[in-house]
Amino acid sequence: MKVYIAGPMTGLPQFNIPAFDQAAYDLRSIGFDVVSPAELDNPETRKAALASPDGALGTGTSNGETWGDFLARDVKLIADSGVEGIVLLYDWHKSRGACLEVTVGLLCGVKFALYDRHAIGFVRHVGPSWVLDQLHSGFAAQLKITRT
Repeated sequence: MKVYIAGPMTGLPQFNIPAFDQAAYDLRSIGFDVVSPAELDNPETRKAALASPDGALGTGTSNGETWGDFLARDVKLIADSGVEGIVLLYDWHKSRGACLEVTVGLLCGVKFALYDRHAIGFVRHVGPSWVLDQLHSGFAAQLKITRT
């Protein structure tokens, strides 16, 4: 099964690349075909991102890439490359990029799972209604919206 890893990057030390790398390693070890956004950058950009102490936009690129450049690439992968599932990293719903990736995944009908290093098989499957609830809470927090 081809899966995409979605999770927070911006604002985290080293753009959270070590967490993406660990998840990719674990998922591959049990047979998943993994697409990780942390592995898609050119070597110079990856090196710059790993050197970033705070994951601030503008500090983790080497060729002037923008948040939109990375996100456009990743959304296209989810929509067009045969991704069958999205594996969600901790706090994914607090990430603008991951929320957009998940929205595209929902529209494409992919399956979802939470990455859990301690679970058998490293994932816990979740349904689209749970994903939508988390997505709503993530959007609400990011946009400072309260339910009425």
